[in-house]
Amino acid sequence: MNDALRWAYALNQWNYRMDVFIRHDHQQRALKTVSALGFDHIELAAGMGGRWDNIGRPEVILDNHGDAAGFGRFLAEASVRGVSSHFWDPGLPAEETGFAFFMPLDPSQHDAIVAAADPFIAFLASVGGEQLVVRPAPSAWMTGPLDDGAIRLLGSLWNRVGARAQEAGVGLALHYDCLSGIHSREQLETLLDATDPAVVGLALDTAEFTIGGIDPIAFYRDHSDRVTHVHLKDVREADTGEEYLTPGAEQTMLQGGAGRRIERWFYELGTEGGRVGVKGFVAALRERQYAGWVVVESDHAGEPAEMAMLNSWYVRHELGQKG
Repeated sequence: MNDALRWAYALNQWNYRMDVFIRHDHQQRALKTVSALGFDHIELAAGMGGRWDNIGRPEVILDNHGDAAGFGRFLAEASVRGVSSHFWDPGLPAEETGFAFFMPLDPSQHDAIVAAADPFIAFLASVGGEQLVVRPAPSAWMTGPLDDGAIRLLGSLWNRVGARAQEAGVGLALHYDCLSGIHSREQLETLLDATDPAVVGLALDTAEFTIGGIDPIAFYRDHSDRVTHVHLKDVREADTGEEYLTPGAEQTMLQGGAGRRIERWFYELGTEGGRVGVKGFVAALRERQYAGWVVVESDHAGEPAEMAMLNSWYVRHELGQKG
């Protein structure tokens, strides 16, 4: 089946440590790998910036390649045609913003967060990227589960960023994160209610939804009009003990096995024992004629090139994608 779904690959799995994805020849190897596997667009992810993050922050990419056209030529060397999207967590400190910890729940910081989004929006517009994908809320272990008032405050922030992105011809997609203070289906629906559908969409991550106890297929069928971006990956475990509230959950849960000796959370598509129901989810996308990007990612799970090969095989041979 060669349908309208558009596929991209996330580079975040190669950037698993601050000193391993810096050299341009290493980045070219990753780009050529995903290109050889049939993906001609990529998703970038912003980290802590500076020279250690030279394919994540827009400012550093432009410093290294001169301008958007120069970065386009760098991608073209590997037969990668463009950038689908760019992921940004405003709560992650970056050198370019003075290592500030932006707190979206603090309204006094909203002007600064809106301004901090500008380089991403401008960069995406210049390279033809379509979606700025953001983590809308801090980790739950820092804030506790958020009430309706806090979620609506976040909605007001992301409406502002979404309006700014729309002016530049870029979409804004809020990425559900299983560790954040917006954890349940009800909380996520409150966030959607608090945001303007004209300028704010949802990035549905099949693995994060499943870990958080939300059925991605059922949620997509109920809210397909709000889903403007997809991250596709599989999992074998779910958070069955409110482990997302454990202090330092990014390390104690996702990297530390949550006390259950879970080797890793994220897996390639079609993994044995996978809980996502990948074929059913992709079928739902096709039924609703989903028009956004489907970004396949592994999120620091396993050896990057091996994971990309396994994912490419599944997309081509089990999900019916050709070309």
